[in-house]
Amino acid sequence: MSFWQKTMLWLGLGPDEMYEGMSDGVRPRSWPPEENSEEIAPSKSTRTPIKARLKENFTEQKPLLVESTGTVRPLRAARTTKPKTEEPKSFNEVTAFADRYISGNAVLVKLGGVEHAVARRIIDFASGLCYAEKGEMERMGNQEYLLIPKDATVDPETREKLKEELKNMSQG
Repeated sequence: MSFWQKTMLWLGLGPDEMYEGMSDGVRPRSWPPEENSEEIAPSKSTRTPIKARLKENFTEQKPLLVESTGTVRPLRAARTTKPKTEEPKSFNEVTAFADRYISGNAVLVKLGGVEHAVARRIIDFASGLCYAEKGEMERMGNQEYLLIPKDATVDPETREKLKEELKNMSQG
């Protein structure tokens, strides 16, 4: 018999006829063991069967409660807010809308009439503010951005009104 044939037989991949008369020594057991049943004699090996012992009057114990050292913070319900309009003229005025935003109010930032470089810095600051506070920032018009805190919402109707007003202002 070749090496590969022996290996296949050892792995159990050979034909069924090759395994007739062989026993792997595993016998099915019933659980829990019945007291009237006959014990099966151990095989030729020196292994002894393991018997499980059940405690008398066994009562299930409740798991112990583990105290947590974590801090539990109550979640605030999302509330609908009307955005406050801010029109910063320089980068030094961003603290005004940042403070309103951090206090939980939606803010509409209008950047009309601001130099392009300064407007870019304000937009970058606003987007970083929204990211850090897990809020959202939405472009409403050409140079208008709506900042919404994570615990606040703005009605879809209010958003549409703002977009219409901003569109009318830019056309007129």
